[in-house]
Amino acid sequence: MLAPWHLWLMVGILLWIAEIFTPGFVVGVFGTACLLVAPFSALGASLTLQILVFGLSTAILALGVRPLVLKYLYRPKINTSTNVDSLVGRTAIVVEPIDPVAGTGRVKVHGDIWRAVTPDDTSILTGTKVRIQQVEGCTLIVQTIEERSSV
Repeated sequence: MLAPWHLWLMVGILLWIAEIFTPGFVVGVFGTACLLVAPFSALGASLTLQILVFGLSTAILALGVRPLVLKYLYRPKINTSTNVDSLVGRTAIVVEPIDPVAGTGRVKVHGDIWRAVTPDDTSILTGTKVRIQQVEGCTLIVQTIEERSSV
């Protein structure tokens, strides 16, 4: 037959195993509280005292330790752009003149050729460096980069 402190200990360990598979350090708080109650139970504390210790330790851990764990161990994911969204802000080279009247314009970005237009319907010559402002479908909206001359 298992003593009550064995049950507290087993439940605490099982909750910590479950914490591995869940985010947020909530299950770990309950698991730690169970592990804190186990010695009280082993020393013969009443069920009322065991439940009181469990409740108090859960509250203290949830309000005190959990925020610290979340702050230092669970880093928020950095919102990084991927795929075509990563092109915005990059530099490209015009490989086919951008001409809104003729409907032409292609730029090269990291070895890929993309259709390109300007937001203000200006023409841009081949070989010009442009900055990608936006992606709409398969078309890049680009703007000429102001070249600064050194004096």
